[in-house]
Amino acid sequence: MVRLRPPSAREIAAALRSELPLSYPEAGATAKLDSPETRNALASRYDVDHRGFALGRGRALFERAQSALRAWRHFEIPWLEWHGAGPAEAGQVVATVARVAGLWFLNPCRVVYADFPPGGDRVAYAYGTLPGHPESGEERFLVSFDPVGEGVRFEIAAFSRPAIWLSRLGYPLARRIQRRFAASAAEALAAAAGARAVEVRGAPTGEETR
Repeated sequence: MVRLRPPSAREIAAALRSELPLSYPEAGATAKLDSPETRNALASRYDVDHRGFALGRGRALFERAQSALRAWRHFEIPWLEWHGAGPAEAGQVVATVARVAGLWFLNPCRVVYADFPPGGDRVAYAYGTLPGHPESGEERFLVSFDPVGEGVRFEIAAFSRPAIWLSRLGYPLARRIQRRFAASAAEALAAAAGARAVEVRGAPTGEETR
C-alpha cells in the first residue's frame, strides 16, 4: 500500500487483521531453497537471494540468537517500522512501514511456517507477502548452530519480484533496499544477541541470483 503520508494507526491495524491469501503461489518454497532444483525453478520467475552472517561461537550465543529471532528483534532497524504482536508463529500477520523517495509503504506479510524444534541446532521461519505489498514473494530467516565448530550463523533467503508498477519502475532502488535490509537485519539480530555480524560469502543455499 503506497501513500503520500504515513499510514494511520487504523490503516496499520486493518493490515494486521488481513485474511487475504498470499500474493504468490509458491507458499513455503523458501524451506526448499537448499535444493538446486527448487532454487533454479524459482530463479526463472523471481530474484532469488541468500545472504549469510557469522555471529560468533557457542551454544549460549545460539540460544540468545534464536530467542531474538523468534521475538522479531532483527526488525529493530532505525529506518523501518515493524508492527505485530507476539513471537513468530505460523499464520501470524505482521507489517512494516518504510518511507522511500518521499512515498510511504505499508507492507503486510503472513508467517507461512515457523520451525523452532526444542533442543535443535537450526531454527527458522518465513513470511510471505499479502496483497498491498509492493513485492510478491517469500523471505526466510534462519539461525543455526554447528555442533562441531560451535559457530552460530544468521541467514536470510528470499525470492521476490515487483508486484506493482511503481516497484517495476523503481526496480534498481528496490533491489538496493532489499540488500540494505538484509545487512541491517543481521546487525540488529547480532546486537540483540550480544554479538557482531560478519557477512560470509558462499552461503550453503547458493549465492544470490539476479
